[in-house]
Amino acid sequence: MNSENEALQNRQHRNLIAIRQAYEDAEVALNSMTDFEEAYQLATQLADGLRTLADAAALARARSAAQISEAEALSLAGLATKLGVSKARASQLLRAARGREEKKSADR
Repeated sequence: MNSENEALQNRQHRNLIAIRQAYEDAEVALNSMTDFEEAYQLATQLADGLRTLADAAALARARSAAQISEAEALSLAGLATKLGVSKARASQLLRAARGREEKKSADR
C-alpha cells in the first residue's frame, strides 16, 4: 500500500471514530431529554440522516466493486470471489453502480 492510500485509510478511520462519537453524543442528549415527543422527532431526524449516510457509503462500495470488475476485466464469478461475496451480491453491487451512473447521465 502506498503512503497516499495509508493516509486516506488513516483519515477514514479517524472520520469513523468521529461519527461514532457524534452518534454517542446525540444518543446521550436524546436520552436526557424530558420532552419525549421532541426527542422522538430529533431521533427520527438522526435516523434519517444516518440512513442517508449509510446509503451513500453503500453506493461508494458498489462503485468500487464496479471499478475493480472493470479494471481487472473480471467475470461476475471472479468479482464475487475477489470480494468474498456471492455472485448474487456481486451482481447487486454492479447493478447499484450502473443505476447510479445511469441516473447521473439522465440528470445532465
